[in-house]
Amino acid sequence: MTFYYQHYSVCQPSQIMLLKTLLPALFLLLPGLLLANGPVEDHSKADSDGPLVLYRGNYILVKALEYRDTILVPTTVKYQSRADVRLQCYVPKEEDRFSFRLHDTLAIEPEVYAAPDKMLVLSDIEGDFEAFKMMLIGARVIDKKFRWTYGNGHLVLLGDFFDRGLQVTECLWLIYKLETEAAAAGGKVHFILGNHEVLNLQGDLQYMRQKYVENAKLMQEDYLHWYDNNSELGRWLRTKNAVERIGDYVFCHAGISPELATSGLSLHDVNQISRRYLGKPYQHLSNSNAQLVFDMKYGIFWYRGAAKNQLSESDISLVLQYAGAKRMVVGHTLQNDIISFYDGRVICVDLYHEENVRQGFVKTLLIEDGICFTVDSRGGDKSSLFAIMVSKKAE
Repeated sequence: MTFYYQHYSVCQPSQIMLLKTLLPALFLLLPGLLLANGPVEDHSKADSDGPLVLYRGNYILVKALEYRDTILVPTTVKYQSRADVRLQCYVPKEEDRFSFRLHDTLAIEPEVYAAPDKMLVLSDIEGDFEAFKMMLIGARVIDKKFRWTYGNGHLVLLGDFFDRGLQVTECLWLIYKLETEAAAAGGKVHFILGNHEVLNLQGDLQYMRQKYVENAKLMQEDYLHWYDNNSELGRWLRTKNAVERIGDYVFCHAGISPELATSGLSLHDVNQISRRYLGKPYQHLSNSNAQLVFDMKYGIFWYRGAAKNQLSESDISLVLQYAGAKRMVVGHTLQNDIISFYDGRVICVDLYHEENVRQGFVKTLLIEDGICFTVDSRGGDKSSLFAIMVSKKAE
């Protein structure tokens, strides 16, 4: 006891006030820190899920888990034509429901776009349908019936919609649905692959919740088949890019490393390689370019150097020149707020969404007429992003 008495006796009033100020903030951050940096105890069980759209010979099977009264029942419907397939997602927690049709065709996404009037950018939703819904409704991207209301605006999603959460399937189908509606209105949904999309398609399920293990057993459909080349979501994911340039901005999940920028690979090459080898475990990659693209330190799905403010000014200039962009926007590396580094040339949007939802809001990035703002789901005033900016790393 003597040690503690002596320790506290030398605290000055100003130090005590500082502790009183900081402790509440630390307690608010603690749940997010635990979720981000370590395993969480998983008590999830089988629950409603689907639909899964699976191609089996000349047939299309649509599998789901649905509640009949209080009993969870697996269902299977067989179709012979895509045009006949009608799909519905249901999220029991909020009694959310939306219907949609299969795309007529699936095509490889372009990687370069002209700048739209407005873009909303979200990252790392990780199966949290509530957070996704809150932000999209709050930013008036969709209405309460999950219909696109963003006109010719662009919704940019920077990957990691898999793992940790319990509504992965529902999040993916909502993106899928909104793609068609956005295109019809002159807008666009960009879904860019993240490392958790890569992990799941590789069969690395270390972050997957127990719910999906139990659901796969009930549906009698191995989870590895949910996103393979014989599934609709698997085929759809394989049309997506690892990196895109929209106007003066380059978007990717984790970041472009100087090593990638000096590799001789173009953005087009990176996207082609990522699609060609998507689903193949890293240890089975023999192609040196594929090894770099998927590398867990320097690759496009994993690199953290820029988001941790570890690069020099010349490194950032090199990366942006390589990408043909003035700014790079990334997720993957958790931040306490939407933040920019290197005089606003790197913008980070991965936040503690689950903790923010508990506090009643979700926050993200809005780019409007080329100007960056932070916005939240409560519909409050836009705030200039560059009020939250960290100085560049010295040479």
